[in-house]
Amino acid sequence: MSPGAPSFAVRFEAVSAGYGGRTVLENATLSLPRGGILGLIGPNGSGKSTVLRLILGQLAPRTGVVEVLGGPPRQARTRVGYVPQSLALERDLPVTVQDLVESGFLGLGSPSGGIDRLQRSRARDWVAKLGLEKVAGRRLSDLSGGQLQLALVARALVREPELLLLDEPTANADSRAEGTVFSLLEECCRDRTGIVVSHDIGVLSRNVGSIACVGAGKIVHHGGSELPLDALEEAYGCPVDLIAHGHPHRVLPHHDGDSCGHHHGTPRP
Repeated sequence: MSPGAPSFAVRFEAVSAGYGGRTVLENATLSLPRGGILGLIGPNGSGKSTVLRLILGQLAPRTGVVEVLGGPPRQARTRVGYVPQSLALERDLPVTVQDLVESGFLGLGSPSGGIDRLQRSRARDWVAKLGLEKVAGRRLSDLSGGQLQLALVARALVREPELLLLDEPTANADSRAEGTVFSLLEECCRDRTGIVVSHDIGVLSRNVGSIACVGAGKIVHHGGSELPLDALEEAYGCPVDLIAHGHPHRVLPHHDGDSCGHHHGTPRP
């Protein structure tokens, strides 16, 4: 980044990436300023997870440049928090909610390799902030989907990340847990950046500052919570309508015969 250039949380410049012989992103660009919440949408297999893996440094681009917090992704790892889908977690692990949240400190370079007293106290604070005090000693298998998702959010936030990535954070959460997650994100992202992957465009449009759409190998980001219809239709390969349910937002309806083959989520009133 040249001297005097704007400081971006994430920057993709002419990025191509994929797996084996399959190309997922081709000449994709994204310049995400620091601060606020970006919603990331797109059909299944469009490349949303690939975008997250590139940001986390788990995947190297074939061509182009990926910058995270002003440098290479691997150098930014300790400054990035990641909330995976709860379905990807082994719920029969013999750990409690408190153990899970404390594990967010792993890899931060503690001399002893363990969790110190200050970190343990900070983990308890985050457990309390997300309303999980009463279940802090429970094993993961005893939690509801919403409780587990909140615990994963707390795990990512204990390290006080500058950039927070959330992959379908409300997919298995009830409306109360969903509200808690986005209220907390709004508070946290006043001085940090959040990227939320979701299939529910209605939820995103009510809770994020801007939306980017991944599809057809590209990333379309216009800096607002509304995207042009043609950008969404190109990504999804099917028609898009604008419908208002108390809050105006874009939704992708089910089509006759589900001919497009994509799952678009259900908007909430």
